[in-house]
Amino acid sequence: MATTVRVWHFLGVFIPIVIYHVYGVGFYIKTIWISNPDYVRLPKYKRLVWKIHRLQIALNPYYNHLSKEGKVKFISRLIHLFPKKQFVGREGESITLEKKIIVLSALVQLTFGLKKYVLPRFEIIAIYPSDFYSRLLDVQVKGLTFSKGHILLSWFDTLKGFYKPKDNLNLAIHEWSHALVIDHSHDSSKRMYATLNTRSDDLQSYYHDIKSNKDMYPYLREYGFTNEHEFFAVCAEHFFETPEVFIREMPDVYVIFTALLNQNPLNWSNDYKLES
Repeated sequence: MATTVRVWHFLGVFIPIVIYHVYGVGFYIKTIWISNPDYVRLPKYKRLVWKIHRLQIALNPYYNHLSKEGKVKFISRLIHLFPKKQFVGREGESITLEKKIIVLSALVQLTFGLKKYVLPRFEIIAIYPSDFYSRLLDVQVKGLTFSKGHILLSWFDTLKGFYKPKDNLNLAIHEWSHALVIDHSHDSSKRMYATLNTRSDDLQSYYHDIKSNKDMYPYLREYGFTNEHEFFAVCAEHFFETPEVFIREMPDVYVIFTALLNQNPLNWSNDYKLES
């Protein structure tokens, strides 16, 4: 009798533990491989989820318009990026959790409509206190993106881009836009970003047409006409910050961007989904 009691006691303790771990492993595998993981439900991330939510509520109008499900997707994608990106401080700049959240939130926002959003080529993000000297360009710069996988950012200008959400200047979105294009161009199969493949040629054609008549497009700041890469990055800033003006001033380019990024910033009532 005593033996039977011990066996049932053992099973009563052991089986729930096994089930819990099997569930945990299954949930982890599912989270790693799907494009929209759900870290919000995991107790270990409770404090991090709350930190991200509060910071985004305070700084990011894009996040504020998302539904509850959209916020879960946004937060989960951001958490998924944490171990995949290494932050380093330059010129005495310290790295904090808040800074990581703000920088990575721009990548989540930019790629919110895409299935592939990690940009695995870009692992190193260096943060400077303010603008810094580039030996390569021999000038002071606010941000740089290198094809080898490094992104350099001025923290002052990164934060300013979120504090002024309607000035069409968001350094983090600008540099992540460069990274997105570079990561796409180095994808040998050209299958990672299907939506980028379909309309990128159209955007290049529009760039050359618009550049020859740039005086007719005062909405886009001058730097956007430097080259095709800057055109894409500057348009991305305008696309998210003043979409209602963008679609009025440059409707064809706006439509191309909605297809490229598979989202429509004007459709804020439905998590920016691109609808036909």
